[in-house]
Amino acid sequence: MSLIDQHGRVVNYIRLAVTDRCNLRCHYCMPAEGIDYVDRQELLTYEEMERLLIILSREGVDKVRITGGEPFLRKGMMDFLTSLSQIRALDQIHITTNGTLTKDLVPQLKHLGISGINLSLDSLDKERFSSITRRDNFDDVITTLVSLLEHQIPTKINMVVMKDQNLEDIHEMIELSRDKDISVRFIEEMPFNGSGVGFSGLEWNYQRILEHIMTSYGDIEKIQDGPYSTSLNYRIKDFKG
Repeated sequence: MSLIDQHGRVVNYIRLAVTDRCNLRCHYCMPAEGIDYVDRQELLTYEEMERLLIILSREGVDKVRITGGEPFLRKGMMDFLTSLSQIRALDQIHITTNGTLTKDLVPQLKHLGISGINLSLDSLDKERFSSITRRDNFDDVITTLVSLLEHQIPTKINMVVMKDQNLEDIHEMIELSRDKDISVRFIEEMPFNGSGVGFSGLEWNYQRILEHIMTSYGDIEKIQDGPYSTSLNYRIKDFKG
């Protein structure tokens, strides 16, 4: 039995946000003083989320992505992931995290068979990282990244491209994939941060980012996007990632 959406597509993938809390204050996402969080009593319990996924897995869902906020801020996350890993019909468990709380957890994630990690990282420069996130967790994130690569957990870096803030990091991020099996996703800055800039005024959209990359790396190969992919995927010749 399968779940079918209104467009006739088979639904086999669910994103599960376990919390709205985050320990960073990236200015494109959250004001410095934070936001009013959802009352904890209004969040699904781990038991409720596990039951939901068991039911959905019986209907054909075999992939889940755990997100937040920052999912590892929620107490009991590793126990929850352990429970999910025991749901036989779930073939893939992915996690999106900022990597600030996971540097010592990577071996356990490997043991649980986590299918992949999306690591939110907007700069490889410590000062730029601190400026963007308003926090000083750069070393923790880099330690997480190194550990993920050492443990061979498929890793994708999500980088929000921002004019006058981290354009220097575009090439540095790409160079990570030259000899490392790592994917980099460049994300347009969404104009929802109070700056007053709409989509029409977004200078660094995906076309500009792609042109910028091609200027340095020449023609890049378009590779096939997945059936439910939300990104356009490319590969640079002779790069490992």
